[in-house]
Amino acid sequence: SVALATTSCIRRPVQKIIPYAQAPKELTPGIPNFYTSTWYDGAEGYGVLVKTLDGRPVKMEGNPLHPVNKGGLGARGHAEILSLYDPDRLHGPVRNLLNKGRTNKETIGVKWDDVDSAVIEQLAKGGVAILSSTLPSPSSRALIGDFSKAYGGARWVQYDALPTDAVLEAQKQSYGRAVMPRYRIDRASYLVTIDADILGTYLSPAEFSRQWANQRRPGADMLRMVSFESAMTLTGMNADDRVRIKPSQQLDVVLALIGQVANSAHSAGGQLATQLPASAAGVIKDAKASAEQLEMKPELLQKIGEQLWQNRGKGLVIAGGLPTADAVDVQVAVNILNSILGNDGVTIDHEVAPLLTSQGSTSDLAQLVVDMNAGKIKTLIIHNLNPAYVLASSSGFVEALRKVDLTLSTSNSNDETGSMTHYVLPAGSSLESWGDSEFQAGAFSIQQPTIRPLWDSRSFEESLLAWTKKGKSVPARVASAEDWHDYVRGIWKSEIFPKSAEAHGKNFDDFWMLALQNGVVYGGSGNRDSAGKARSFNSKVQLKSAGGKVEGYELALYPTVQFGSGRFANVSWLQELPDPVTKVVWDNYASLSLATARKEGIQEGNKIDLVVGDQTLRVPVHIQPGMHDGVIALSVGYGRTNAGKVGSGIGVNAYSLASFSSGGAIFSGLPVALKKTSERYDLVTTQHHHSMEGRQIVVEATNAAYMKNPGAGIEREQVFSIWPQHQYTKHRWAMSVDLNTCSGCSACVIACQSENNVPVVGKRYVMEGREMHWIRIDRYYKGSADEPEAVFMPLMCQQCETAPCETVCPVLATTHSDEGLNDMVYNRCVGTRYCSNNCPYKVRRFNWFNYSKREAPLHMALNPNVTVRSRGVMEKCTFCVQRIRVVTTGVGKTSKPTTIKDGEIKTACQQTCPTGAIKFGDLSDPESEVSKLFQEKRAYALLEELNTVPRVRYLTRIRNADRQAEGKEGEKA
Repeated sequence: SVALATTSCIRRPVQKIIPYAQAPKELTPGIPNFYTSTWYDGAEGYGVLVKTLDGRPVKMEGNPLHPVNKGGLGARGHAEILSLYDPDRLHGPVRNLLNKGRTNKETIGVKWDDVDSAVIEQLAKGGVAILSSTLPSPSSRALIGDFSKAYGGARWVQYDALPTDAVLEAQKQSYGRAVMPRYRIDRASYLVTIDADILGTYLSPAEFSRQWANQRRPGADMLRMVSFESAMTLTGMNADDRVRIKPSQQLDVVLALIGQVANSAHSAGGQLATQLPASAAGVIKDAKASAEQLEMKPELLQKIGEQLWQNRGKGLVIAGGLPTADAVDVQVAVNILNSILGNDGVTIDHEVAPLLTSQGSTSDLAQLVVDMNAGKIKTLIIHNLNPAYVLASSSGFVEALRKVDLTLSTSNSNDETGSMTHYVLPAGSSLESWGDSEFQAGAFSIQQPTIRPLWDSRSFEESLLAWTKKGKSVPARVASAEDWHDYVRGIWKSEIFPKSAEAHGKNFDDFWMLALQNGVVYGGSGNRDSAGKARSFNSKVQLKSAGGKVEGYELALYPTVQFGSGRFANVSWLQELPDPVTKVVWDNYASLSLATARKEGIQEGNKIDLVVGDQTLRVPVHIQPGMHDGVIALSVGYGRTNAGKVGSGIGVNAYSLASFSSGGAIFSGLPVALKKTSERYDLVTTQHHHSMEGRQIVVEATNAAYMKNPGAGIEREQVFSIWPQHQYTKHRWAMSVDLNTCSGCSACVIACQSENNVPVVGKRYVMEGREMHWIRIDRYYKGSADEPEAVFMPLMCQQCETAPCETVCPVLATTHSDEGLNDMVYNRCVGTRYCSNNCPYKVRRFNWFNYSKREAPLHMALNPNVTVRSRGVMEKCTFCVQRIRVVTTGVGKTSKPTTIKDGEIKTACQQTCPTGAIKFGDLSDPESEVSKLFQEKRAYALLEELNTVPRVRYLTRIRNADRQAEGKEGEKA
């Protein structure tokens, strides 16, 4: 009783709430603010708008003014929000107490002042190096230069986890200058890709996707795309012609095409735009032999060569992907092909706005490792890169790291590399710090902080600035800068402001505000719509013949849309995002063709050992249609050991199978042995049926058939109903989806998840069919398993006029609104699931558990304008009704609007779609874009014969192919 009496007197600590004496003008509770910024993951970079509510970021959107993505944004861009609120982030700098083997035995927290003292003392001893991914930031580049001056020539090495330096080297050999060209797909009428997944993961997929979609409008000028590839990719699945090859056959393909183009030019009596180099004479003779190495019909190769010649000056050939042993030779051959066709300087921009991303050098990294082993590097600072994870053991990096006196990592967690360094100094998120970017030459964009650092983090540049101020020779602009923000402003004032067109007639303060508002300004005098001029090709370049036929299996490593290099492995949204090609979640796997699986006696889920040199990796098997029979494909980005609670231990680390040397990294075309084991493993997929079974689901037609009849392929149904039609006096919201420009990239899935607080359920419950995504991308195959065609269909709630769900709900939880929406009243729902049983589109999700209980600070990522659903209720797409209400009710404005402009309301999926395939608007407005799309002859309703009268219309898929459309589905899948 004494103890109880004592505890009853204890009070909770008092937490005082102090109201604003004068609230900031830009802050209105409940009304969002948008800040322009940039997003960069070490490979892709885009302009973004960050939506903040009450001082916290809740949503990422593409900046429509940025020239790279123009409003589109990929899946990983949205994941930055969840990465910001990752509970596994370090709360401050830490010191790892390393044992004699330089592995971590204990981690202790330290103060920034103590870190700075120790680092500055060590930097004064010399031998300093910075290792990072490509940093396309003018201010960061300038600061690193100043840091180098302050510490006697510190070295800066850039290396990209997904190397593309073969392109730079080939450009140097071919034209004399190492430049990453900007490919102008929007200027091409004929496109050939060779293991370059331009719509998924290569260089700048959001930009490429937008350009590709603009050129895929049906009609006489419709772009035709041919894809040669080793594994199924988004690009190959959207190609008009797809040819299976081995990675080692990339050079065969290009040489064969050069020979065909030369033959076509000779037959037509035309002249090549650039003469072939002297070394090409013998190679052209071998072109026929190169063609014979390919498993394709000779007439198809001849046709592609002829069509490339016919489209000279408006064609484009792109080779890419993770590098093979002859990657530089492949790129040189591609440069020759583009030059002789007159594409250089037309569809290839090398001068006006080339890419400044992907500038890493494998040879520079190899030399750094040599110098680390030799004891020349005393201090190594690692930023925005996880080399202990992304580098193969043959690189020798981990062993060399142990020989450096002081090692620092700026990772936000004690990851694979951080745990081997002396200090881990968390740099925080890009949403917490200032910065800038120049992803394309002349396009300068600002990175604004949208929230104070959640923990005791400090940006890499802020740390570098503090150390530079204590150097032996401090540059004047460093000495005068109070902080990193001040330094960035100084760079913009001295270097960007004088050469920017937007600066005309403005003082710097006005110019700076304009840059913050628009997110991007332009420098230089070149017209960005231009691509420069054709370059003179180096006539002395050595064009090499392809090697002989490669026996046995070849390994093809590739990045995925979800993870890229693996940086965001701890983001659950991405782990549960179905792979756009395979629809598998929470794993990576070895993809084999059906023929190879039968030959080896392997079934789906069997585990096999992949043996490459002295490396062995055990991995489950996925049988993938469209794979080359001699190729085994495996994605990188998985197999993290120190990613965090979500990402650690998921999948296997495919980087370990790559080869690394001073000559370059080799990821594909490596000989691989396959050994079957007795183990099995459950791969979890969100789609189990891949055929349309003859039903009118995805409707296709050829471009030739479309030009004769825009409604080609659609079978109209005559349906009647006893139900009275709904009467609308306000709005009639509707959506249109163009299947011809939907690439299947799945950015809309993550955008919807972020906007609508859609929970993640985990691998176990996805296996039971309980995934919660409000929009899914169905993928169907048609044709043979060896060479299938693939189609995509985004499927959300169809907002039916005669909705089957509404008639069976016993509690009226699902009702029809006076604006045509199929509403959900969560408070009424008792979880009978009758509506789901009655829905023919299967777009409703049942909340089996209380997923809203999230570990702090993940709850800060929730959108407060959308109800967080509790256990036992049905939920589904609402056409982002919260966004509709903000506009129609005039929230945050002085009065309710009398009219709403078309396009003023955008759903989350529409806003992020890189290809612009999704349109939303009001059918009551006959001039709205969606009203006009509903009237198009290639518009149709899904499962029209059921008379549900969906408020979504799909536009038919058009293939720019010579072959005739084969019915609704073609051959049996």
